[in-house]
Amino acid sequence: MNGERAFSQETMSDLSTQILATLGSGKSSEQMIPEIVLLVQKFTSIESVGLRLADGFDYPYYFTRGFDQDFVNMEMHLCEKDHRGELIRDSEGNPVLECMCGNVICGRTDRSLPFFTEKGSFWSNCTTDLLASTTDEDRQTRTRNRCNGEGYESVALVPVMVEGNCYGLLQLNDRRKDMFSLKQIHMLEGVAVNIGLLVSMIRAREHLASQAADVVRAATIRGDLLERLARELREKEPSLLSASREESILTKIDHLLEEVETLKGIVPICSICKRVRVDTSYWTQVEAFVQERSKAEFSHTFCPGCYDSYYAEQLGDCRAKGAKG
Repeated sequence: MNGERAFSQETMSDLSTQILATLGSGKSSEQMIPEIVLLVQKFTSIESVGLRLADGFDYPYYFTRGFDQDFVNMEMHLCEKDHRGELIRDSEGNPVLECMCGNVICGRTDRSLPFFTEKGSFWSNCTTDLLASTTDEDRQTRTRNRCNGEGYESVALVPVMVEGNCYGLLQLNDRRKDMFSLKQIHMLEGVAVNIGLLVSMIRAREHLASQAADVVRAATIRGDLLERLARELREKEPSLLSASREESILTKIDHLLEEVETLKGIVPICSICKRVRVDTSYWTQVEAFVQERSKAEFSHTFCPGCYDSYYAEQLGDCRAKGAKG
């Protein structure tokens, strides 16, 4: 079967109409994503479809239809690991993603080669011929070849991209040859954008929900803490503490708690120079880092240990110079 004949302009138009209807159905994004993937399978007559979505460092399958469960289990994860089961990382510290799926997700594609597109998709109508006629270097990585080993000859891997951010991968596999055309791959790239927009909406909603939960949790903790402090103040100094004095103390404590919250979390700091990493390529002095994120001001002095050490050294140098003189 030829991909050009199997996926006509009329078919592409019908698929677009169905996807738009799904997007306007009012269903949740979590419901629409699998429906769109199933529409792709229906209109392309492809044997197996799958969608990988980012989860931490990895891109496991979020949804599949048509793949054997053993295949899904074996191919679930893309992160490469060593013999101890530890993640293998590249020179920048990022986990290495294996196989052609990893290539497409990470953008390791050579657009001058016929099996990669300008938008970074991979496609082949005969994986057996492709493996026989290319090297790992041509394919940008050492591939697992499990798709070919399972008899899949037609394979398409389309990145789920939105504004330069890769959320995952749309995968289509078929044991028949010649199931795709370049026009079809371009159409699938448009479908992948729709999926990416839905995924980005889900992630944004999850992030906002997490932030809201953090705010509520922090407010609850602060409220409980202040109530406990007020009770302890009344118990310890019932006759000396006026209502206005108690309120003043609790207000100051509340302000301190608010400032502390701006510096919560794990902060990467150099164990030698003590500079703080703001992002992957920029380090700043710890004083600047704290001042940007709180109302704290710094004045420089000596702790007792450094004071004794510094002045003992200076005094020793002076005595040595005096002895020479």
